[in-house]
Amino acid sequence: MAHAQRRANAAACLSVLRDAPGVWTIRQIASRTGLSRPTVDAVLRSLVERAPVVDDHGAHASGAGRPARRFSFDPTAGCVAGLDAGLHVLRLVVCDLAGTVLVRTDAAVNPGLGATDRLTMIHQFIERTRREVGAGPLRALGVGVPGIVGADHRISHSLVSESWVGLDLAAELADHCGCPVVLDNDVKAAALAEQRLRDPQPRHMLFLQLGNRISLAVVVDGQVLQGSHRIAGELGTRRAMRWTHNSHRGQLRWQSAPTAAQVFARADEGDRAATEEIAQFCAEIAPLVATIVLTVDPEVVVVGGGLSRSGATLLDPLTTAVHDQLTVDPRPPLVTSLLRSGGADIGAVGLAFEQLSEQVVGVADVRPPWPRWHPALHQDLTMSTTEGET
Repeated sequence: MAHAQRRANAAACLSVLRDAPGVWTIRQIASRTGLSRPTVDAVLRSLVERAPVVDDHGAHASGAGRPARRFSFDPTAGCVAGLDAGLHVLRLVVCDLAGTVLVRTDAAVNPGLGATDRLTMIHQFIERTRREVGAGPLRALGVGVPGIVGADHRISHSLVSESWVGLDLAAELADHCGCPVVLDNDVKAAALAEQRLRDPQPRHMLFLQLGNRISLAVVVDGQVLQGSHRIAGELGTRRAMRWTHNSHRGQLRWQSAPTAAQVFARADEGDRAATEEIAQFCAEIAPLVATIVLTVDPEVVVVGGGLSRSGATLLDPLTTAVHDQLTVDPRPPLVTSLLRSGGADIGAVGLAFEQLSEQVVGVADVRPPWPRWHPALHQDLTMSTTEGET
């Protein structure tokens, strides 16, 4: 009990220093946290030794008398990265230790690369980006991958990155990058980001990712549902599973135009065939979406992925189709993702802060700085510069 209390006290003091830049006295931190001054003093002495906390004692002295000890958080002492490791595109966000986004970028990758070459490319991409922005040493890495990630950190199934199946990807990346790595399914990582960034945070949420493929994740009681074997939401693994009549191995195919982007662009221009195909698409996926809605009873259905960039052209007919399947009110609203086609990289960096707090800032259970990643503060968090498999 005493150890848990000391850990909670350390997390509270560190959060104050991290989230409010500048120098703080013991008295100020005690006032903010509600802890006694002797407790704060003891905590800060410990943090100076094991966390990115600087004792500025004497730096602000003026006049007679003993100057108050002042402390500050050093966000430049390292960095944390989040990676969306897609088949065609790598999306990376690098943050300092306070969670401030230093860079968000992406890079095309050859889908034919084997596991070893892909790992090497990922490491080089992260290291090159880190150096370009002058970030400190990489302290932790979160990665979202297109596949089922088992409790042993191995990818047990993937229609997209088959060369990674059976690989302990977290261990391999940790060896390449020289830091601890946390791994999760990319759609679940994106769902985590969506849930954490919303105000208020929904306790129960369905995240539907619509792009070249259809994927989903479920949030129950504020946590992404994993299930007993971490396969919750993996509907694509069901034998003969098809969301639409013309999808193949999970890949969506369109008839009124070669690509989804062209279909929705034509619909926006009033093309009847494109509009009807979108309506048919929504009608085909609505029964399964409605079934999941009735199973989970979410407060909201968040629609992400590349198709979400179409806005009302997709959301209006999809809402109508799903709500028509439901006979009981209230019917949950369908809303566009805050992060649009992105999100897995933001979810991944959040996972790194959340699960690897002690490695990142020297103290366990420090809450992640989610507010710093709200898209309202970063226009680039709602878009990506390279088209991929979203």
